[in-house]
Amino acid sequence: MVAHRKRKYRKYLGQRYARRGYNDRNRGKGNKGGSGFSGWRFKKQKYIKLIKEYPERFEDKKGFTSIKYNIEKSIINLGDIEEYFDYLLSEGIIKNDGEYYIIDLDEIGVDKLLGAGKISKKMKIYVREASEGAIEKVKNIGGEVIIK
Repeated sequence: MVAHRKRKYRKYLGQRYARRGYNDRNRGKGNKGGSGFSGWRFKKQKYIKLIKEYPERFEDKKGFTSIKYNIEKSIINLGDIEEYFDYLLSEGIIKNDGEYYIIDLDEIGVDKLLGAGKISKKMKIYVREASEGAIEKVKNIGGEVIIK
């Protein structure tokens, strides 16, 4: 059996006002405490629901992030250079200088050199940035990393 209150409400559905008084009261966001987080009554309930659904939007952030820090850097690992060594040599990206193989990563659009993987050949690598691990691995083999 339907509760008395629900039955009374259903009686007015489909009518012009549907138990809400005059139409202006039903129209905008003013009757709900405003849109989004505005209003005081149910703010906490709305906020908790959003935190559960989108936790990444509510991380503790302060200030703003400058545009210069949002730039994506293209990276390459030492293991990738070793893996594609023959191809890069045949394309002329890596040059042989007797003792060293010379590669300019800036020419191929790479910003940073990382140290994942192994390298077996002496190389002189020109790059804008390099991790400490990458510099150490190249030096251990007898090569060098030159930062522009």
